[in-house]
Amino acid sequence: MGYQMVPASSSNIQVYVAYLASCKKLKYSTIRQYLNILTHIHKLSGYPDPLQDDYQLHHELMGVKRELGTAQKPVDIITPDLLIAIRRTLNLRSIADSSFWCACLVSFFGLLRPGNIVVNRIFNKDRDLRRLDAFACNWGFIIRLRWTKTIQFREKVFEVLLPRIQHELLCPAKAIELMLSLTVGFDPLGPLFLADVGSVLTYELFRTKLRTALIAAGHDPSNIKGHSFRRGGATWLHKIGIPLDFIKAIGGWASDCVLRYIDHNFDQRLQFMLCFGDSMLV
Repeated sequence: MGYQMVPASSSNIQVYVAYLASCKKLKYSTIRQYLNILTHIHKLSGYPDPLQDDYQLHHELMGVKRELGTAQKPVDIITPDLLIAIRRTLNLRSIADSSFWCACLVSFFGLLRPGNIVVNRIFNKDRDLRRLDAFACNWGFIIRLRWTKTIQFREKVFEVLLPRIQHELLCPAKAIELMLSLTVGFDPLGPLFLADVGSVLTYELFRTKLRTALIAAGHDPSNIKGHSFRRGGATWLHKIGIPLDFIKAIGGWASDCVLRYIDHNFDQRLQFMLCFGDSMLV
């Protein structure tokens, strides 16, 4: 648009904020993240932070915050019933569908974002999940993650425990065994999840298959995202009474932000309030 990016004047940054809010229709929290990028660009270029002590920009952001609000709509959760509905749309004898289904179950039972277990764009054997990162045990499987959003410097390996369960349709161990049986003899250093022989399951392909499966199952896919699996697993563990500290450990949370992932639905809240009322009769 002809504006000088570095160094950016205060008036140009104010126009940028107005553009992000009015034209791009971004949320307030996203606008703040975009402005943080400006700070980094200027510091890397040897200039001071252009956002610091800018009185006019501060008040513009207050107005944007008041106009847009800060409420965030969480994604819908993946539930066991929804997983079964997705499974019924798949042909688990195909490598692509079997890998996709395994990625769904690993994400749900491991409280993970699918983006942490499938390939971003190009397979990197030093970072992405390989076949040898899946270990069979008498009780199920261990998946060893060497890189996630919170593990970027190889400071540890995060182990995802996937049990063998009686629910045959949702058993992650049986799903992984079937997937591996379809790819017997493949390179152990190759990707764990495949889109077909010779191609990997990328996150973009995963999202496309998820949307297709949801539509085929008769569900609206508009608010089902990658985080839906992480939210769904955490919510289910909370629902069956697992203590919060164990949920944090299973999902690899280092803080109490896990609370934002747990969906306290209407039925649960109503049940608690009925118990609250009944307690008055004691």
